[in-house]
Amino acid sequence: MTLNQLRINFCKKLMNFSRNRIDTMMQNHMFSNTSSNRNQLAIRHRGGVMIWIVLLIIVGVLGVGGWLAYRSFTKPSASALTAQSLATHRVTRGSFDMVVIANGEIEAKNKVEIKNQVDGTTTILEVVAEGTIAKKGDVLIRLADDEIRNKIEQETLSVEQARADKLAAEQDHAIQKNEAESDLKAAELKLELAKLDLEKWTRGDDPKKTRELDVAVQKATRNLQRAKEELEASEQLYKEDFISQSELEDDRLDVIEAESALKTALLDVEVYKKYTRPKEQKKVQSDVDEAGAALERTKRRNESKLAQSTAKLQGKIRTLSLREERLEKLEEQLEFCIVKAPQNGMVIYATTVGGWRRRNDPIVQGKQVRKNESLIVLPDTSQMIASVKVHESLVGQLSSDQKAMVTIDATPDNPIEGKVYEIGVMATNGGWMNPDLREYTVKIDLPPSEGAELKPAMRCSGRILTGRVENVLFVPIQCVVTVGKQSFVYTRKGEKTTRQKVQIGQSNESIVAITEGLTEGDRVMMVPPAQVEQAGKNKPGMDDPQGDDKPETSKPAQPQGHAPDAKSNDQTPKPKTSQAKADQHKVSAVDKQKG
Repeated sequence: MTLNQLRINFCKKLMNFSRNRIDTMMQNHMFSNTSSNRNQLAIRHRGGVMIWIVLLIIVGVLGVGGWLAYRSFTKPSASALTAQSLATHRVTRGSFDMVVIANGEIEAKNKVEIKNQVDGTTTILEVVAEGTIAKKGDVLIRLADDEIRNKIEQETLSVEQARADKLAAEQDHAIQKNEAESDLKAAELKLELAKLDLEKWTRGDDPKKTRELDVAVQKATRNLQRAKEELEASEQLYKEDFISQSELEDDRLDVIEAESALKTALLDVEVYKKYTRPKEQKKVQSDVDEAGAALERTKRRNESKLAQSTAKLQGKIRTLSLREERLEKLEEQLEFCIVKAPQNGMVIYATTVGGWRRRNDPIVQGKQVRKNESLIVLPDTSQMIASVKVHESLVGQLSSDQKAMVTIDATPDNPIEGKVYEIGVMATNGGWMNPDLREYTVKIDLPPSEGAELKPAMRCSGRILTGRVENVLFVPIQCVVTVGKQSFVYTRKGEKTTRQKVQIGQSNESIVAITEGLTEGDRVMMVPPAQVEQAGKNKPGMDDPQGDDKPETSKPAQPQGHAPDAKSNDQTPKPKTSQAKADQHKVSAVDKQKG
């Protein structure tokens, strides 16, 4: 085992130890949340301090491990360079794929976030174990419902009372409506009778009375004239001694009575026209007016009473409706106390995928939860996707339906073939640690048959095939060194090493195409001589204690399909992936066969 491998193994052990330590502390802290309230505060305080201490330790370990890994990959040891100093690669012609490499994690294509819909604050009575594969309709959480049930009983009584009040209001309204109709009909009848009386007096009584008075005047006038004529005849007869004095006096009395009767008839006419007729006319007209006014009063009174009755009825109806709505809402709240799975999926507590503050207060029996607080995330594991981050400089090479090979860190020997189905519209930055970094989220659809073996949040890497380069000369990318804008390689013939200027073309993470400067069959050095000479100055098996003693203007070629570092211009070649190593083994095998 080489020194670099020992360093890497040491870093991995330190990281695993730190991770196990955090898991143990988090489990102890989660268990402490079920103790008494007085002990919770003290345990929480100690747990929070220990978490910060362990986090600082992890940051230190990651820094040391990263530095050691950087040194191991960017500056090989003298022994390794000595072993590779004679290694060469035979320039061949062939084809290779153009890929974009990105890292990310596995997630469900369809997932549902389940929140607490119970008003106020409630308590968890039962909760299904995290990681359980739930089916649609399965009970996941039971919440406390005693208070809601008491409210339902009280509200049920209120609803029944409201229904009785509504029924009484309906009956009162019907009675009031009936009475209003009767009063209205009576007022209308009275008005109609008054109008008939007015018409009767106008067309009947008044003309009749007037004619009777006229006839009485005419009769009295004729009687007076006849009495006067008889008196004149009696006076002539009395002079001739045909009648007696008493008979003459009788005729004179008849004249006086006739004159009196005429005066009485004329007076009756005058009294009727001046007093009786206007009086009777006003009376019948007043009866009509009063009946009309009474009708209007009846209408308004009916409208007022009906409006009050209607308002009272509507109030009772509205009260009943509010009571029923409240009862219905309470019954709905009671249903919310039983949280069921809306779809098939794996149970993941919302506190697990939340921030460290939420992980510090996990979903457990007895925990109090608020309304709209996330309880469970239910991903459908039957259809999984890979969500990877692609640098902004490479996202232009991507399009939907491009093939991709996804390698899960947990199962690196079983890559999964998928297709790109979604490319993010907006880029995300690298946070406070790297604010200049811009990456797009690219989602790769995976076959449903693989979903049962995958779990959410598994780390993965994706190789997205963006094209293919056909029939070109190519060499491993580490053979090419760039000085300024010029690229070159070191060719070897026997013991002679020559620096050869080349023009490079397209490349992937391990191979670069050579368009000019080399011919098929040439052998190029895998390690530049400058690194071999520098390694020889150090002790065997030890790195240079002075740090990076390499040519300042020399840097390896930047492969296409890799994102540049957003913090610096360091173009140090990255370690090969398993696929790159496989390609190198293939090239070496071809060289041996052709050598």
